[in-house]
Parts: sequence; C-alpha cells; structure tokens
Amino acid sequence: MNNNDSLRAFFGDVVRVNLTTGAITREELRLDAVRRFIGGRGLGAWYLYNEVGPDVDPLGPDNKLIFMNGPFVGTPLPAGNKVNLAFKSPLSLSYSYSLCGGHWGPELRFTGRTGLIIEGKSDAPVYLWIDDDRIELRPAAGLWGRTVPETEKRLREELGGDELVQIACIGPAGEKLNRMACITAGHYREFGRGGCGAVMGSKNLKAIALRGTGVVRLHDAAGVMELTEALTAGLKIHPKIIDRRNFGTPELLKTINDNGLLCTRNFSETHFEEGYRLEGPRMREDIVVGDASCFACPVACGKRSYVKAADGRPMLLEGPEFETISLLGANCGVSDWESLVEATLVCDENGFDTMNAGGCVSLAMECFEKGILTLEDTGGIELRFGNGAALVAVLRLMARREGIGDILAGGVKHASERFGAPELAMHSKGQVLAAYDPRGCKGMALTYATSPKGAHHMIATTMGPEIAGGTRLSYENKGALQKENQLSMCTVDSLGMCSTLRGGFGMGDQARGFSLVTGIEMDIDGLKLAAERVITLERMYNARLGFSRKDDTLPKRILSEPVPSGPSAGETVDLERMLDEYYGLMGWSLDDGLPTRARLEELGLGELEEG
Repeated sequence: MNNNDSLRAFFGDVVRVNLTTGAITREELRLDAVRRFIGGRGLGAWYLYNEVGPDVDPLGPDNKLIFMNGPFVGTPLPAGNKVNLAFKSPLSLSYSYSLCGGHWGPELRFTGRTGLIIEGKSDAPVYLWIDDDRIELRPAAGLWGRTVPETEKRLREELGGDELVQIACIGPAGEKLNRMACITAGHYREFGRGGCGAVMGSKNLKAIALRGTGVVRLHDAAGVMELTEALTAGLKIHPKIIDRRNFGTPELLKTINDNGLLCTRNFSETHFEEGYRLEGPRMREDIVVGDASCFACPVACGKRSYVKAADGRPMLLEGPEFETISLLGANCGVSDWESLVEATLVCDENGFDTMNAGGCVSLAMECFEKGILTLEDTGGIELRFGNGAALVAVLRLMARREGIGDILAGGVKHASERFGAPELAMHSKGQVLAAYDPRGCKGMALTYATSPKGAHHMIATTMGPEIAGGTRLSYENKGALQKENQLSMCTVDSLGMCSTLRGGFGMGDQARGFSLVTGIEMDIDGLKLAAERVITLERMYNARLGFSRKDDTLPKRILSEPVPSGPSAGETVDLERMLDEYYGLMGWSLDDGLPTRARLEELGLGELEEG
C-alpha cells in the first residue's frame, strides 16, 4: 500500500449536504490539507477559511457546520473520540470551533466519513440520516419543538429502535436561535460553546443520526495495538487519571477554590466559601450513582448522578461537570445539589451551554442586587446571589425566550448592553470567561484574551502548571507557557483525542500514533509545526473579520478591580505586558497582533492574505 492509499484507507471521504437544494455529494479529502493541518480542528479551520467568507451572517444560509474527525477517532488508541465542529459563531461573531466526545464522532468514522459539511437552509424542518452509504434528508416536523431527550427517543423509535444509532440534535434553544445553543450528542455530550446549535436551528436541521458498520483501517494495526496496550496500562496507574476516574472533572474544584481563582458571584470574588459542598469527593458521596465513559476511554470520568427534587421528582443526569458547577454554582452563589442538578437539566434538555448561561444569570443577579434590574424587569423573580430557585426560573425563561430570558438568550455582552451595565459582563469577544479568574492565575488571562472563539479555557490550560509550579501570580514567561500549552491543546484537538489524557499520552506517543495510523512519518516538531499553522490560520480568519490586538482584552473588573479577599487578595491583571511577550514568540506584530508576512511564509501559509 503506498502512502496515498494508506491515507485514503484511513481518512474516508467528506459528505457535503446542501439543505437548500437537497443535494448530497461526496468528495475526497484533500491530502495536502491533511499533511499541513492533521485533521479535526486543523481541517475544520482550513475548510472554514476557504468556504465561509467574512461577510457571511452566522445565522444565514451561507454559514456552514463543518464536522471533521482527526486520525485517532474510531481507532483503539485511548480516548480517540473527539470530533471537531467549525463554524462562524453567532455569539462572538468570530471563528469558532467545538469538540464533542462520546460516540457520535467514531460512528461517523464507521460510516466511512472523515467529514460532514452542512450548508444552506431547508424550507421546513428536516433531519439527516446516514446509514453507511445510504444518506438522506427526512422530514422532522414532528420533532420540532421537542427537547433533546424527547427528540432522541422519538427519532430512535422512527429508525427502528437500534440502540447503536448515534444521534446529535438541537433542542428548543437551537430552534429559537438562542446564541449559546448547543448541539447535543447522546443526551450529555455537547458541541458546546459559541452557539452552533443556533446555526443548526437557523438551517431548520433538527438532528443528524448515524449508523456505521465499517471499521477504521490502520496503516500498522499491530503497532497501533501495541501502543494502545502500553498507554492504557500507564493511564490506569497515573495519579491524575485516578483522581479523574474517581471524581470526574469536579476533582478540580478544591484546588481551584483553595488557590483563590474560582469564579464567584459574577467574578466579584475568587473564593467561594461554600465550595466545599461541591468538591469531587463530596459530590461522589452525595449524588453520584455510577460512571460513564466515552468511546475507547479507560478513564470513565463521566459521573451519573441522581437527586430527588423537593416535590419528589427524580432528577437523573450525567454530571454536573466542573465548569457547570462553577458557572451555575459558585458564580451564582448557589451551593445546593438540588438547584444545580435542576439548573443543569434545564440547560441540557433545552440544549444550551451551561457556562454562558451561568455567566448571563450571574450578570443579571448582580444587576438586580445593585438596583439596575427590578422585580418588574425580572417578572417578579428575586434574582439574588444564592437563590437556587431563581437560577432555575430564569434559565427556564431563557429556554422559552420569554421576558428577561429573551434578552439573556442573546448572550452576556448583548444582555449587559440592554441592561446599561456593560462593565458587569464577564466576557471576551462575547463569550463568558470560564471558571478560572485570571487575577489568581495570570496565564489564563492570555488564554481568554487571545482565544479566537472568545474566552475559552481549553485553548491553553495554563492553570495546571502555574499552580503546580507556584507561579500563578507571576508574570514571568507567561507568553512562553501560553504558546507551549496552546500548541499541545491544538495538537490533541486536531488528532481527535481527549485532552484529559495528555499527561499519560504525550506528544512523543501522539506522533508515533499518527505515524502508525496513517503511514505518514511524524515527530514532535512536525506536530508542533502543524499546530502553529492551525492557530495562525484561525488568527487570519478573524483578521478578515476585523479582529486584532484591540479585541484581545478582558473585562474592566479583571484588569483594574483588585480581588477583595482570599488567597489572591489585591490582584489584578497586567495584560498588555503578557501580550507583547506572546505576540513576539508567535511572530505576530506587536502593533496589531496579526501574523507578519515573514511568519506566514515560515509556516508555509504564504497563500493567506496578510492581516
């Protein structure tokens, strides 16, 4: 088998679905793009750059949903399950991408597809059915208006009850163009931040259902299995992985809270005094009833939870995850499991992002406490920090787009402007900051500010090494730390593996895995070069939209309001100092923060327009 045949065997094809005309076509994946951008996030950025221009309305028919798998997805390699979705965001009005674990991405691979591109707009609600090589659009009028669980149940019944069918769908939030709407796969796995669910809703596409009976052909199957066995054995005894297996992502909460960087009451504080109630071991004891795993993952960090509501209703879900606990919990001053589980279920069932939702509700709570909003504005809801019932009630209004919920459904930037309080919106480029207050962890300031999709912690998770190294309040070498972590995260996003495993599945093994799967020789330097190309391409996409250094910023509260108390008391963020170092290391102009022509040429991206 020659090199090109090997790539064809692994990567499969790309299906393009035009909802306007109903045309469904198949095309070969561009091998030159694979060699330069690897897969997943990299390929998604490349397709979006070439196909979705700067004037495209994010909620118009010319925007596209570009699903791309990486080379590890569907293989035996640990946690090869992350499929990437690239799109122009209706929330940040910028380039965006979202990754989803679980089983939907691998199932797409088992149908023979590397990628799926959705374009245009249907006149009436439809869903897409891919059954190996049988691909068709079907009417979905009977599914429109249904919640995520109802949609999956009804659609599965319509498709014969096969439990192996994997379904990704939107809920009412996506239909109503809530700008933080998700696309949900398998009830509890989401293409989460940035509003991709609203893009799908704008196209009248309710769901994408998959059934594949194929297998992923590997260049060196024996080598892949040998690597898989070695990695899995190591991961099972890795201390960090053991914590994640036992307690899920909430294992992070105690460390983040104790170090004084947990978002609390709309980022007005950095330590939540009731955080101990929400820590991983406490959650395991109080509400967890089982574990759940994504495809090919030895960790099983998903936690199935059960809480009985005050009225006796059983509430079952997977989670809540750390970010959900932080943004809906600590950031709203809420610490009881009943309120948090119900709030999470409202978001999950209606299909919208818990993180952006928490940022919106906490904004409204602060506005209410400061007298900017009144009972008349909130529909009689006492919207104060710590009021769990109020949290749930406002989320329900957001799901229905009623009253104050209609304003909040436009996102935190939009809502704060409507309230006349933009200084209280904790966002960058329209997207709410994640759980980590950067005043208590300086590197995260760079992560939020320079993220191409608006504030997002998974661009570069610098908080881990900063806390471990005792450097969280230092400004030294934060540009270098940001670049190093950014390259690492972009690599795993493009390969299609879960970032949780990076500690036991490092770049050396990632490069070896890529070579064994595809037949293309790869090393660590090659992975880093490809990742830097991807990051630069994302930057150049946003440059076409007018984004530059002026947009790499953070809320006034973070930059100039000292933390009032706790382990990070007195801290603010000197962002400009860190930006200069970071831009210099990336080869970007200090004036506008855009890649120079020389840097584009060095990366082999000379065909791109200079910013």
